Amino acid sequence: MKKILSLLSVISILTVSNAAFAAIGYVDYGYISKNYPLAQKYTQTLKTKNAAIITYAKQKDAQVKAAKTNAEKEKIRKEGIAQVNAKQKEIITLKQRYEAELEAKVAAAAEKVRVQKKLDMIVKKDARVAGGVNCTNEVLSILKNPVAAR
Repeated sequence: MKKILSLLSVISILTVSNAAFAAIGYVDYGYISKNYPLAQKYTQTLKTKNAAIITYAKQKDAQVKAAKTNAEKEKIRKEGIAQVNAKQKEIITLKQRYEAELEAKVAAAAEKVRVQKKLDMIVKKDARVAGGVNCTNEVLSILKNPVAAR
């Protein structure tokens, strides 16, 4: 019985000591979003769509000012608000789709880097307090050239 207890205590000590030395990497999502061409393209698309909404709203404001009657002004205003709301919902849906797609691509690339570097895990840079292995450039490299990463 003593042998079993001592064996269990040795195993638990080894398990705790291994956990204390876990190899953890991190990825800077801000850097990825600024330097990954697909993220830049998505950001530009969203900016363009937002600018189109602003232009549309300004046109509707001009039409409201040019309208002769209050009923006509109210009709234009309601139409404009409905269209702006619909376009904003469309942009929100598109943004969520883009974010989900980018998140999946980064996670897949990070997993490849984790395996290559024999790390236990990779977290977002914002989730770490200190330390860790910066894997951002390796992840970005895989994102930019996924065929070469295989």
